Amino acid sequence: MSGSPVVEPRLRELVGGVAALRLLVLAWAVAVVVVDSRSGVLGHPTAAFAVLAVASAWSGMVGVWVLTSTEVVLRWWIRAVDVVVAAMVVGADWFVYDGGHAQSFGSAWPLTAVMLVAVVGGWWPGAAVGTGLGVVNLVAAGTTHGLEGRGLALTGTLVLLAAAGAVAGWVSTRLRQAESEVAAARERERFARTLHDGVLQTLAVVQRRSEDAAIVEMARDQELELRRFIGSGPQSRADLVSELRGLAGRTERHHRVRVEVVVVEAPRVSGERLEALIGAATEAVTNAAKHAGPSTVNLCVDVGATGVGASVTVTDDGSGFDVDRAVAGQGLTRSVRERIEEVGGTVVVRSTVGSGTEVALWVP
Repeated sequence: MSGSPVVEPRLRELVGGVAALRLLVLAWAVAVVVVDSRSGVLGHPTAAFAVLAVASAWSGMVGVWVLTSTEVVLRWWIRAVDVVVAAMVVGADWFVYDGGHAQSFGSAWPLTAVMLVAVVGGWWPGAAVGTGLGVVNLVAAGTTHGLEGRGLALTGTLVLLAAAGAVAGWVSTRLRQAESEVAAARERERFARTLHDGVLQTLAVVQRRSEDAAIVEMARDQELELRRFIGSGPQSRADLVSELRGLAGRTERHHRVRVEVVVVEAPRVSGERLEALIGAATEAVTNAAKHAGPSTVNLCVDVGATGVGASVTVTDDGSGFDVDRAVAGQGLTRSVRERIEEVGGTVVVRSTVGSGTEVALWVP
């Protein structure tokens, strides 16, 4: 369906597990209502069967969606209706019984709504729904039979529902994160094999056969950089300042241009934002060294202007260019702008022909 969210395999399995739990709880509720209606414990059997019919119909719809289109279950209003149905069952459970009884037909039902919200939304929505249904249980008990002698048990139920929601949400999130990390590792291995069989072999040949010392050195640096990238995940990359100082050294060797790194305040940045900032800064410095003919390129590292995020400003005293004509160029757009904008950052380019260039990069 167009516009439907993509369901991760692990999330699909978890939602399916909750659906299976729902069927077990429904079967138990039916058995309890049948037994209690025959024993005379139910004061309002018609109401009990009516509530059970609504819960059964809703469970059937959810089950069909889980089997045919799990994406539907991820919509917020589905979970909202599920919580409302659970609240109805909890409230009715106290209304349909006249007095003491060994087992309530709706005692386990709230757990299904709590689990569904938790596995889809995370720990705090699960805990919030568990707490809310626990409060509904308290209010329903107090308004129908009173809380005398029941307060501790009802409070315990509330705490257990909230804890179940929090734990289920946390476990669901961790499982999905672990699966995502495994998938990323597998993709990195596939990418590494492709690089090793192609690019790295080519760089090795260049180093052996080229008679140009500068080209050999450049090929060696690129090979080391690629091997380092292959052997490390995004979180194990060096910090921003170290990366930029390494970039400065390589640029000075390859292009005979002085590159200075000035650190005003070292920002904390990691993961995709670090990768984007390093990649964009590398492209900006390389463009300046190769095409602007500068004597000096400066890299200024700081936190964002408002104290949030990280910024790197690349300036040079080279030939400059017409920004309006160059913005659509592949180097600036694809390698700089797209990298930064993909992680929610901004790029500001200032340049005048004959007066150098400034490229300001910022990531949140």
